[in-house]
Amino acid sequence: MATRTRSTQPNETSGAAASKPRAARAAANTTGQAPGTRRAAAATSGRQANHTAGNTMNRILLVDLGERELKERQKLRARRQVLKTILETADTSGGLNSDQLGELATINAKLKSDIVADPFYRKVAATYAQTSWEDLADPDNDTDLVHKYGLIGTQRVPTNFLGQLQPSEREIAGICGLLQLDGTTDDIRRGFVQKVSAAQGEYREQRELFDAAFAQLSGRYKVPLKSQVKSGLIDRQSYGCIVPDGDPEGKDRETPNSDSVPHPDDVVAVLSGRNVAAVVRKLAADGVSANDPWLASRIENAYEMQSGVVGGAPPSSFDIPLPDLEEATDSEIVRENLDAAQAIYFAYQLEEARMPQVVERIVELFRAGLLPLSYGKTGDYLYGYYKKASERITEGERRDLYMRAFGAPGGDPSTNQPNREFNDLWWRFVSSVSSFGRQLTVDRMFRSQIPLSVSQEQVRKAARDLAASLSRNCYGIAYQFSKELKTLIIEYRDLLSDQEIRTSFGARDMWQVMDQVNANYLGGTRNSHRFRTQAKCGAIVIAWLARNHQRLTNRLGEVISTNALTNPQLRGSDRPMEEPTDWDLLQACEQLIAVGGIGDQRVEDFSQPVESPTITSKPIEMPQIARDVLDSAGISLPSF
Repeated sequence: MATRTRSTQPNETSGAAASKPRAARAAANTTGQAPGTRRAAAATSGRQANHTAGNTMNRILLVDLGERELKERQKLRARRQVLKTILETADTSGGLNSDQLGELATINAKLKSDIVADPFYRKVAATYAQTSWEDLADPDNDTDLVHKYGLIGTQRVPTNFLGQLQPSEREIAGICGLLQLDGTTDDIRRGFVQKVSAAQGEYREQRELFDAAFAQLSGRYKVPLKSQVKSGLIDRQSYGCIVPDGDPEGKDRETPNSDSVPHPDDVVAVLSGRNVAAVVRKLAADGVSANDPWLASRIENAYEMQSGVVGGAPPSSFDIPLPDLEEATDSEIVRENLDAAQAIYFAYQLEEARMPQVVERIVELFRAGLLPLSYGKTGDYLYGYYKKASERITEGERRDLYMRAFGAPGGDPSTNQPNREFNDLWWRFVSSVSSFGRQLTVDRMFRSQIPLSVSQEQVRKAARDLAASLSRNCYGIAYQFSKELKTLIIEYRDLLSDQEIRTSFGARDMWQVMDQVNANYLGGTRNSHRFRTQAKCGAIVIAWLARNHQRLTNRLGEVISTNALTNPQLRGSDRPMEEPTDWDLLQACEQLIAVGGIGDQRVEDFSQPVESPTITSKPIEMPQIARDVLDSAGISLPSF
C-alpha cells in the first residue's frame, strides 16, 4: 500500500480547521501550478500509479456513507425521470411549472457531479466544519470532509493516499455513525444541528476508543470494489470517480478502462462508521477504557455482537433505526410513533391470520418428532425458537399492544387503555381518500364546475385525527416492541417459506402451510388473503401518514396531490410500504374498502366530517378519583 507523510498535526479542537485545503496533497506535482494544472498532473500520476504495481491500492471505503449516497442518487434519478416524462408529455400533462423546472436543474447538477449528494452528510459536514456546504465542496477548497461514494478525503486522492483515515475523517465518520445509530438522519428535522453537536461531544469524550476501533477495523475486510457494487451497497458510478473524474453519467464511465481510478477490480478495505460507533458505545457502556490490556479482544467481541455475527445481538444491531421518541415535530403527531404503529398494525393483521400460532404449532410438532425434517438450518431454527421461548414477546403482551394501539379485543383492559376511537377514525380517513380519488376521475368530467364533495381540508382533518390517535397510543415501549415484531415477522416468513416445511405439509407456498396448520390443528382456516391485503395496505396508509406528517400540520396547500392522482406518469412507488406516493395511498384505501366489504353508501357516510375526538399529545395518567372508584370495585391498576 502506498503511503505518504503529512506535516500537519491532528485537529483536536475544532471541526472548522478540517475545512481548510490540504496544502500537502500531491505536493510534488502541484507546486506553483494553477488548480486545473494541478488536477491534470495528479490524474496523470494516478493513472501511472494505480495499475503498474498490481492491485495494491486498498482504499478505505466507508460503506455506510456509500450506501446512503447510492439510495439518494437512486431517488434523484427516479424523480428526474418523472419530471422529464412530464416535460416530454407537456401536451397532455401540462408540462412543468417554474418550481419543477428549478428542481429538475438542481437534480441534474447533483447527478452530474461525483461530490456527495446525500443531504444528511452534507448537513453534518457543514455543521462540523462550521461553514456552508457550498464552501466546503468548492473544488479549490478540497478538504478531508468531502467524500465520493464513500471514499473520503485522503482515500480519494489519485496517488500517495494515506493508509489510515485522518483525525478529522475519523471524527466525521464517527459522528455520522452515531447519528445513524440513533436514527437521526432527517436533516430538516427541528433540532438536527443540536443532535450533530451532541454526537460530536460523545465522539470526543470517547476519542481514544474510537481511534482504537478505527485502527483495528479499518483493514479487516478487503474486497474488490465491484463486489460492493454488485451487492447494491455502492453506486456503479464510483468506478473512475477519481480518474478520469468528469461527468459520472458520461460515456467515460460506461466501460471502465485500465486507467480508471478506482477500478472495479481494485481492492478496498470496507468499513462502516455505524458499526464502529456501535462498538464504541458497547465498550463505553461496559466501562472499558482505551488502556485496557485486552482492548483488542474486547473490540473484536463488541464488533461481532453489534454486527449480529454472533447470537444474542442487541436490537441496536438491526437495520431498524430507533430514533429519539422525545423529539417531536408536532405537539400531537410524532413520526417515530407512527413508524411503530405501522409495524404493530402489520403484525396485528398477521396475528389475526394466526401466523405466530402456526409457527408455535410447527415447533410443537417438531418437538414431538412429527415433522420429517433432516439436519440443517430449518431444524436448527426450530430448536433455537423452542429454547428462547422465554425471551420473546408473548401473545398476551402482543394482544395488550394491539388493544392499546387499535382497540383490538384480546388484551387486558385492567392494565391498558384501549384506543376505542381507532376503528372509526381509520375508516373515515380511508373513505375520505377513496371518495376524493373517485371524484377526480370520471365524476370530475361531469362536475368540473361543482365544488368537490370531499375537499382537501376534509382529507387533512381525517388524516390528522387518525395520525394523532396512533401517535398518542404508540408511545414508550411500543417502538421497541415494533422492532422485535419486525424481526419475528421476517423469521416467520422465512420459516414458513422453507422448502422442507412446505414439503412436510404438501404446500406450494407459505400461505398453504398456514391453511394446512389452521385447518388441522387450530380449529379452522382463516381468510389469509384478506388479512395479508389488510396488512400490506394498512402499512402503506400508516407509512404515508408518517412520511407526510408535515402536510397534516400545514394550514394551506394540498394534502393529496391532484396531479399525482390524475397524471399516469406520477403513479406508484417501487417501495410503497416505505416511500408511498399519493397514488399508492389511494390504491391501498380502495383495496382496504374492497376486502373489508364496505359499501358505497357507507364510504360516502364515513367520508363526511364529524367533530374531532379529544386526543392529547401523549397518554394521560388516570385521575386519582377514578382509580379510587375502580379500587373500591375490586379492580386494581398499576401505580406510577
